[in-house]
This record gives sequence, structure tokens and C-alpha cells, in this order.
Amino acid sequence: MALFVEKILQPLYRKYNKWGTQEIYPAYLFSGASDLENSFSVIQAEYKELIKRYDDFAPFQEISPHQMEISNDDKWRLFFLKGANIWFPKNCEQMPETVKIISDHPSIISAYVSVLGPRKVLNPHAGPYSGVRRLHMALDIPNEKKCYLTVNGRKLHWKEGKCVLFDDTYEHTAVNDTDEIRSVLFIDVVKTLPFPINMLNWCVIRMARLFSYVNIPLKRHKEWQKIFYGDANG
Repeated sequence: MALFVEKILQPLYRKYNKWGTQEIYPAYLFSGASDLENSFSVIQAEYKELIKRYDDFAPFQEISPHQMEISNDDKWRLFFLKGANIWFPKNCEQMPETVKIISDHPSIISAYVSVLGPRKVLNPHAGPYSGVRRLHMALDIPNEKKCYLTVNGRKLHWKEGKCVLFDDTYEHTAVNDTDEIRSVLFIDVVKTLPFPINMLNWCVIRMARLFSYVNIPLKRHKEWQKIFYGDANG
């Protein structure tokens, strides 16, 4: 059902996208990018405390089985703050200042800490829904030349404290060709669309939890959370 909806909506969203149809956008087009960059030292400090428990982060495909084609080992791990417009309150307590910034921008519907392990390459893939854009703010980049993102054949190198903005419905991959971890703040921003298409987009986003792509990860995250926080009641 979700794939059927996306096939109908993607041409519509690309046609009426106010920022134009392209793979990569200037990060400043999203106002929240400057807020994130200006607060980088605070965000990175919270990240450095959180990453001490990196080994307890779940591999993404264990939370979201749809990611199995992208990664099938334990070298892509995420820590969820917000997904499909659903907050994860206990996780948010670990990065309170970061969450304040995210909360100031209602167009941010997903926010995770995304960590690639050493010598990790994600298989080429495309995002499932064209009603959003993907933003990465680099948190921990061990080598800017050896850590990069390729979107529809165009290469981007992450720089700590800086944001990159792209359309993840184009085929893309991420590479960490170092012996250390690479981390970004991984954010989905709702596309800027004219009325009434913008209302249609928000309706689909609000309905997302009805689809298996969202509701299965939500259930699995609750189980992971019990282990991470040692809380039998979740």
C-alpha cells in the first residue's frame, strides 16, 4: 500500500516542489540548518555522552526490517529521537538541547543519530517517501576525504558541524572508509509544497503509522527500549 501511494505522489511532489527538482540543495534553504550549525558545540557535547553507549544502539535493520537490503550487519546503528512525527521521550532526555532545536522546527518529522561503523558502505538505495527531504549534520567525521555520501552519482563529503540537504528518493549510498565510526544527525524535513498539495502531504505523514514501514519499527523500538533502559515495563 505504501509503495502504491508513493508511486502516485512522487511525480506530483516533484512537479510542484517549490525548491525545484534536484538531488542536492543548498542547506540554507531549510532555516533549521543554521540553527543546528550555530548550536553544533552543544549538540556535539550531547552526542559525545550518548555515543559512550554505542554498543547498545540497535542495528537499524533490527528495528526496521525494511532496511535489510541496505545493511545486514551490525555496522549501521541508529538512536531515535523522533520518527514519522512520533517522539521517543526517553531517548530525547539523552539529548535535551538538541531536542529543543528540533522542536522549534515543526517541519522536522524525523531525527536520529546515525552511526556507520568502520569500513562500512551502505548498499545503494532510495528513500520510501518523496514528501520529505533528508538533512545530515555531521557530528563525528574521522576523515573528510574517506567519509562521503553519493546521491544519484554526485558525491558529497561531510564536514563536522555542517549540514547537507538532499532528496533521498534518488538512489544514494553512504561510505565510511576509515577505521573509526562516522556519525551524523539524520533529519527528515517536510517538503515545501503549495496548497492544497501540502495538506495532502501532511495527511499522508500523519497516516504513516498505519503502514508496516512505520508501525513495525515502533513496536520493535519499544522492545529495544526495555533493554537499553533496563525497564521491564518499557
